[in-house]
Amino acid sequence: MSLTEKFFQCCKSFSQKTAIVDEKGAISYGELLKLASDLSAIFQKLGVSVPSPSSRVGSGGLQTKAGLCLPNSREFVASYFALLFNGITPVIINPLFSPLQIAYVVKDSSIESIITSSSFKDLVGGVVKECIYLDQIPPLPAVSSLAPPVPLREEDIAAIFYTSGTSANPKGVMLTHKNVLSNLEGCFLPFGFSDRDIFLGVIPLFHTFAFTVTLVMPLLFGASVVYISRFSGPRVLESIEKEKVTFLLAIPSMYKAVVRTAQTSTHDLSSLRLAVTGGEPVPMELLNAFQKIFSVPLLEGYGLTEASPIVSVNTPESYKYGTAGHPLPNVEVRIIGEDYHGLPPGKEGDIWVRGPNIMKGYLNLPELTRETITPEGWLKTGDIGRLDEEGFLKITGRKKELIIISGENVAPAEIEDIISRHSGVFEVAVVGVPDRLRGEVPKAYVVCHSDTPLSEDQLREYCHQHLPHYKVPRLFEFRKELPHGPTGKVLKRAL
Repeated sequence: MSLTEKFFQCCKSFSQKTAIVDEKGAISYGELLKLASDLSAIFQKLGVSVPSPSSRVGSGGLQTKAGLCLPNSREFVASYFALLFNGITPVIINPLFSPLQIAYVVKDSSIESIITSSSFKDLVGGVVKECIYLDQIPPLPAVSSLAPPVPLREEDIAAIFYTSGTSANPKGVMLTHKNVLSNLEGCFLPFGFSDRDIFLGVIPLFHTFAFTVTLVMPLLFGASVVYISRFSGPRVLESIEKEKVTFLLAIPSMYKAVVRTAQTSTHDLSSLRLAVTGGEPVPMELLNAFQKIFSVPLLEGYGLTEASPIVSVNTPESYKYGTAGHPLPNVEVRIIGEDYHGLPPGKEGDIWVRGPNIMKGYLNLPELTRETITPEGWLKTGDIGRLDEEGFLKITGRKKELIIISGENVAPAEIEDIISRHSGVFEVAVVGVPDRLRGEVPKAYVVCHSDTPLSEDQLREYCHQHLPHYKVPRLFEFRKELPHGPTGKVLKRAL
C-alpha cells in the first residue's frame, strides 16, 4: 500500500472530521482531499510534468521530481499529496539551507519546479526553472468529481529529504512508501494512538521527525493535527489549551522554552497525554520541570533521516532516563565492535540498525549507499552507543565527533550530558581541541541561565565530581548563545 492510497481511504472514512488546524482555521478531511485534488490539477495545468510509465527507474522511484518548500500548513500537506497523486516524487526543501545548498539540492535532484509561497521568493526564485507560488494562484473552476491518484507501489519513493550537510554537500535520502508506513506502524501501537488524538506540529515538516510523526501519522489514521508555522513558547501553550492537544513533539531546546513560559502561565494543559523529544541530550532538570507542569513524562527517542526516522523511543509503560528507549517492534539494533562482531549488553560500539524503515539509499550516491548499508540490510548510523541488559539503547556520541585523549576515545555527548544537568546551565556543547601532550582535550562552550551566573572554577569542580579526570574539559568558554543548524542542533563547526 502507498501513502496516497492510505490518505485517500482516510479522507473518505473521516470526511467530516477535522484534519488540520492552522493559521487559516480548521479544514476537514473531505476539504483537505478536495484541496489536494485541486492542486494536482493546478500543477498539471502549470506544467509540472507528469511521468509516463517509461520514466520509472528500476523497481522503485520516479525520475520526475518537484521541490516542496512551504511552512507547516494545510498547503504543505495538500501539495505533498497532490504531487504524489500525479506520480511525482516530492523533494522536501529546507528553507534554512544556505542559497548555495539550495542550489546544490536543485541541481542534484534535477528538479525544474518548486512548490512554494511568495515569502520564500528571494530564497528559491532564482535557482530553479519555475516556482509555483501558491498564494498567487487564482482558484480553478469547481470540479464535480475527484480524479483517482496515479497508482504507486510501496517500493516507489515517497519523498527525498536532504540532510543538513554541516561539513559537506547535503545528501538526498530516498524514503519509500514502505519505509515511512513501517515506521508509522512501529510507533502507533506502543503509544496507543487513535483517531481521537490531536497532534501539535511545531517542528518544521522538512524534518523527517516532524514529517513522519506530525503529518503521516495523524493524517493516515484519522487523527487531527494543529500546525504552528513559527515556534514560540506562548503559542504552544495557547494551542494546547484551545485545541485540547493530546500529543506534543518537539526538540529539547523547544521544550526548554515551553517550560520557561509555562512556569508563569495559567493555561489549562490537562489535555496533553504524551510528549516526545529527541535529537540532543535532555537534562534531568528539564524532564523534572516538564513532568511537574504537565503531569506527563517527557519521553526521549532516537532516530535519523536514513531510518525514516525513528529507531527507538521510550514509552509511558517502558521508560528509562538517559536512554533512547527500546527499539521499535519492527526494528533491530546491534552494537558492533572494531572487529565488526556484535557486542554484548553494556559494551559501547557502533550502532547498526535494520528494518523495513531503512532508506532505499542516497540519491546519485551509489558508492556511499553501499558503504552505509551492508548487503544484509544493516544501516551504519555513524552513532556510538550501547544496549543495556534490559534492551534500552543509550546514545553516547557520534563516531566522527570522538575526542581522542591520549589514545582514549571520549564521546562529547557524555560530557555534555553531565554538564547539562547542572541547574545553572541552559545549553552546552563540547568539542575536541588540539593539545601538545594529549593530542586532544575537551573544550566546553556553555550558555548559563540568565539568573544563574557560573564561573569556570565552579563548573570544573562540578565536572570533577561526576567525570573521570581525563574527561573533564580543560577549557570553558561562556557564551550568550550557541549557533544552531537547520534542524535545531548545535552547529559545532561554527564554534
